[in-house]
Amino acid sequence: MSVMSSRPLRTLVVGVAAALLGAGALAPPAAAATPDELALATLDHIVAGDFVAAAAPFDPTLQKRLPPNMLGQAWSAYQQLQGGYQSHGDPQDTPRDDLTVVNVPLQMANRPGQFRLSVHGDGTVSGLYFLKEGVPVP
Repeated sequence: MSVMSSRPLRTLVVGVAAALLGAGALAPPAAAATPDELALATLDHIVAGDFVAAAAPFDPTLQKRLPPNMLGQAWSAYQQLQGGYQSHGDPQDTPRDDLTVVNVPLQMANRPGQFRLSVHGDGTVSGLYFLKEGVPVP
């Protein structure tokens, strides 16, 4: 019985991994999320309790004003007032200067509300709000 060295196999595995990683580096970047997609993804993260993921697209100012732990506290307080989250409707966009303001209607256990996200043209988030139903975009 012959014993083969594991070195050729290890070299092959490393070579394939390097080729796959290199191929990924050449792939075109994923299309940027639209403001609507970003708002819905952010809301999904919040509802799931993943406040770190929800805060990932925040611009530097909002990162300082609303870190993930404070976002979680705000969501908890909102649900205490409005009731637990049940579902959401379709996003509605309002352009404001260099921002797109996205409103998402929320169905909460006690009363309807709305989730609002202000998105820069580069896809970063400058504002996030949990509101009662019908609050107009300034």
